[in-house]
Amino acid sequence: MTDMMWKNAFFKSLRAVALAAAVSATAQALAVTVETDSVKKSKYEQRLTRGKEFWQRLAPNLYSIQFAGGTGMFSAGIGWDYGSSDQWETHLTVGFLPRRYGNPIYWTATLKENYMPWRLNLGRSPLELRPLCVTLGLNSILHGDFWTSEPDRYPGGYYGFSSRIRFFLGVGQRLTLNIPYERRRLGRQLSVYYEVSTCDLYVRQKILSGSIPLKDIITIGIGVIYTI
Repeated sequence: MTDMMWKNAFFKSLRAVALAAAVSATAQALAVTVETDSVKKSKYEQRLTRGKEFWQRLAPNLYSIQFAGGTGMFSAGIGWDYGSSDQWETHLTVGFLPRRYGNPIYWTATLKENYMPWRLNLGRSPLELRPLCVTLGLNSILHGDFWTSEPDRYPGGYYGFSSRIRFFLGVGQRLTLNIPYERRRLGRQLSVYYEVSTCDLYVRQKILSGSIPLKDIITIGIGVIYTI
């Protein structure tokens, strides 16, 4: 083989090696690009998932109806449960007091927080007992006959409290039916409860006049909660 043929073969081999190196580098660059796009997409999907979970947490999952209990003859509203065992609840309800003794219908708004530290499963049944439910709430009558700040028509400090806003504290119990998974249509739990409570005004009256019977400063409410 002549020197020219050796040179041609050598340069062909060199070009082949260079082409193979270029192809390998291009493939690696494409792989890095695909991997980077995959990571970016994964982070995007994670942010999207977190956003959806945030808005889902804002959506109420409790719906309640209550009779009596200091929030109106009937009240109904929405709520949220949270905590490691759903031991905390926040409820927002609207109620009404019917027309009585010539008074108009009064509407009420209530915000309350429930704390239930324990739950007891009743054997193998789907029933569950919450033996203690502590409630702290704020109630307001939505009518011009009631006021937050004492009107000028009264001497300063004549009443010394708001007739519109009441703070109340209550305790009660709850019995819950856990709906079997295969039978769930709209929700997972149905609960009935009772609540014994009193408010700041009633306690004030009891302190100022010890002759007031205890039963006159206590209110009892019963209700139903549906959990989706």
